[in-house]
Amino acid sequence: MLDENNVMTNSLPKGTAVYQKDNNRFSINGYSFTDNDIENSAQIVADICFDNSGKNKFESFMNTLSDTGFSPPKTQSLTPKDWQVGEGFAEAYITAHASCSFPWSNNRDLKNPSSSLTGADLVGYHKGNFAFGEVKTSKEKNTPPQVTSKKSDGLNTQLNNLCSNNDLRWVLVQYLFHRQDDSIEYKNACKAYFESKNNFYVFGVLIRCTQPTIDDWKYLDKNLQVHKNDRVSLIALYLPVDDGIKKIHACVLSKQVQS
Repeated sequence: MLDENNVMTNSLPKGTAVYQKDNNRFSINGYSFTDNDIENSAQIVADICFDNSGKNKFESFMNTLSDTGFSPPKTQSLTPKDWQVGEGFAEAYITAHASCSFPWSNNRDLKNPSSSLTGADLVGYHKGNFAFGEVKTSKEKNTPPQVTSKKSDGLNTQLNNLCSNNDLRWVLVQYLFHRQDDSIEYKNACKAYFESKNNFYVFGVLIRCTQPTIDDWKYLDKNLQVHKNDRVSLIALYLPVDDGIKKIHACVLSKQVQS
C-alpha cells in the first residue's frame, strides 16, 4: 500500500509479550520477534531510515525545475548502521503501538554524512504531550547490557537527564518548534507543557538479539529516577538470537528505494 507520498506502508508486528512490570515509577515491557516479524517490519523501518517521504518531496520539487533546463542528480541515501536501523525500528514500534508520532526525520538534520547527531534520539508527541526518547541497540550477551549503565551515554544517564533537566527539555521543545511551528499538535503540546513541567512522556527502548529477560532492566530499575508516575516507559524489543540485528539490517537495506 502506498501513502500520499508514494511511500510503501505496512502494519508493524507487535511481537509476542514476554514480560511486563508496572511499579510506582515506570512501566517495563518486553516483546520478542520472529524472522517473519522482521521481514514484515522491514519496509516501514526502511521508510524511516531512508526518510523516503522527505526524499520523495525533495525529488518532486527538483522535478518542477525541469523546465529551467536544470537536471538534478539522483538523490543518494546514506547506508544506515546497525544502531540507526535499531533507532528506526524503535521509532516505528512506538509509533505503531504506543500512540506516538515523530514528525521530523533525523536524516534532515545531517549536514555531514559522516557525522552523528547529538541530543535525544526521538522528539515528538504522545497523548497530546511532548514525547522524548532514547534508543540503544546491543548485541552484548551479558545482562544487563552495558548500554543501560554506561555513565556518560548509557540509557540510565540519558533518561535521568530527560526526566530531571528542564534546560535540556527546553532545547528539545525549541528544536521541534523550528520544524513544527505551524502545527496544532505542537501548540497544544506547548500549552500542556506550560501548565505543568510534568506534562511530557519519556521512552527508553532497548533493541536486543538475546533471550528475553526482564533482568536487562535491572540497573535502571534500581537507579532510574523518573519525573512522574506512568509517564516513563521502558520497552525492550528482542530480535532472533541468531544475530537478529544483522538480519533486520539486511532486510531494511533490501527495501531501499533506488532513484
